[in-house]
Amino acid sequence: MEHAEIKKEQILNLINKQNLSITGTKKIISLNPNLIQLDTVFGGVVITGEKLELIKLDNDLNKAEIVGNIKSIKYLEGKVKEPFFRKIFK
Repeated sequence: MEHAEIKKEQILNLINKQNLSITGTKKIISLNPNLIQLDTVFGGVVITGEKLELIKLDNDLNKAEIVGNIKSIKYLEGKVKEPFFRKIFK
């Protein structure tokens, strides 16, 4: 089954610096308790903080939900690069 083309629209909803919902998510690039990196319809997004957890990833709706102490959300310029070891072990 092919996925429908992703609409180039993105909504970020941050509640009390602890609950983040982000649409337009294509895939997870990196995930650890201090940093989550996503590939989205508008390029790379890096979320930093403490005790970060990806609690839900809905590939049909292209939506991710993250909880934890969120300190920053930053869009990256250019193409998102995957970690070196992930490329090797594909």
